[in-house]
Amino acid sequence: MKYHNLVFKLFVTVAVLIGLMACNPEKKLAIEFASKAGAKNLLVIAPDYLFKTNLKTYLMDSLGIGDDENKDSILLIHSEYLSDLNDSLFIVNYMLGYNKALSSFGFRVFTQDQTEEFLNLDSNSYQVNIAQIEIEETLYTYRDEVNVYEKNFYHDHNLNAVYVNSWFEIYNLNDNIDNQQIYFTTDMISDIPDGSFDYDIFSGKVRYMYNIDSLKVDVLYDFAYRLGKEYAGYTFDFLLNDELNKKIHPDARSTKYWRYDPINHIFFPATDDKFIPLNE
Repeated sequence: MKYHNLVFKLFVTVAVLIGLMACNPEKKLAIEFASKAGAKNLLVIAPDYLFKTNLKTYLMDSLGIGDDENKDSILLIHSEYLSDLNDSLFIVNYMLGYNKALSSFGFRVFTQDQTEEFLNLDSNSYQVNIAQIEIEETLYTYRDEVNVYEKNFYHDHNLNAVYVNSWFEIYNLNDNIDNQQIYFTTDMISDIPDGSFDYDIFSGKVRYMYNIDSLKVDVLYDFAYRLGKEYAGYTFDFLLNDELNKKIHPDARSTKYWRYDPINHIFFPATDDKFIPLNE
């Protein structure tokens, strides 16, 4: 029995070592990519305007309006946030966060005003086109719940929420542009509920008390900046994994989509925090 256990342990040890050796080329290339990011040039194209959609269609009934032909315009006028949101300020903050974060990764970042200078560069040049940003206003149902003495109590909040949907085109200028992909990502911000359940052990009744930190238009500009920073990280990760896919044989490439933390200089597997390819 001891002999079989020893053989099994040796087998596991060898398997682990083989796995580590197989991952070494991938890790080595990833580290090299991060260390040489300064050799890559990125031309970033910003969108000219925002697409805005108010999904609170129930407002048409409450307003007593049945004009389907002008529904979108009417809903936009009666929106909580979209009608007051400044497109230019939102885009400026989004792009500021995006470009600053790209630069912090080491990339040489060029704006649309620097296109001529960018086109004179020889190699390692990429174009990032933020093709579209859509802002959707809606309601988001959030359930606050607690279990007390094996009984479940809950309260549903209908929160004001804003989704920001973004479409990116990213391609190497040396590649065939006809094969370029479109990538999508979305994030949401909403009112913030702060609630608590008060359970009366004598009556068995529960009272729910809460406050709502309401979403304001001004908060959306800060949200745009934070999204820009986050999506710069997605862009770095996309270019990193694209490099790994090109330089490592499929049999030696792991199934992981790697993310990079530039603060702690570590690589970790992505979950949902990455671009979604739309036309593969």
